[in-house]
Amino acid sequence: MPPDPIDKPILLSLDGRGFHVLRYLAIPEEDMTRLSFELVDPNTGEGASAEAAVDRKLIEDLNSFRSQGSTGKAFLIWIDTVKGEVSWQLRKVPDFDL
Repeated sequence: MPPDPIDKPILLSLDGRGFHVLRYLAIPEEDMTRLSFELVDPNTGEGASAEAAVDRKLIEDLNSFRSQGSTGKAFLIWIDTVKGEVSWQLRKVPDFDL
């Protein structure tokens, strides 16, 4: 089931370029989990994909986030391919009453 981009945004920064995550697939491996992402650039609408070997804790946290009701938070993932680092956190989404 794909994440709800409105109520539960999952955002990914790939070497500093920001994307919305449309779908992801986790494939367990021996020591890590391989994550494949289908992405869209919110500024251009251009599609992209990314893949990373990540700590299983990221999958646990991501699944926990998805299983909660509307939280007013976004799940952010940063992938730095130069340093070979992946990090993540939840952040509160500003409430803009338009």
